[in-house]
Amino acid sequence: MSKITKSARNENCTINLIGVCSYNPDSVVWAHSNKGMHGKGLGLKANDEHGAYACYPCHMTYDRQIKRPKNLSLEDVEEAFTMGMLKSRQILKDKGLI
Repeated sequence: MSKITKSARNENCTINLIGVCSYNPDSVVWAHSNKGMHGKGLGLKANDEHGAYACYPCHMTYDRQIKRPKNLSLEDVEEAFTMGMLKSRQILKDKGLI
């Protein structure tokens, strides 16, 4: 486990999908980007710096492991992840991890 993934412990979710987010820091993990431009590939996770702090429900929704609510389009989820990634990147900078 890298310093970045370990840093998720007790952080707040930065994705905050409406109707999905648990707002529970105890369930927050480091969610890696699903985009190839960030290093994601067949059997490969994206590079650690391309991710976001995500509660379990937001992470599972982003990874399409649970069905997204009808009020959220795929584009909504992708945009929320991108914004969460930007917020998380600033937190990583503040922690001196990147």
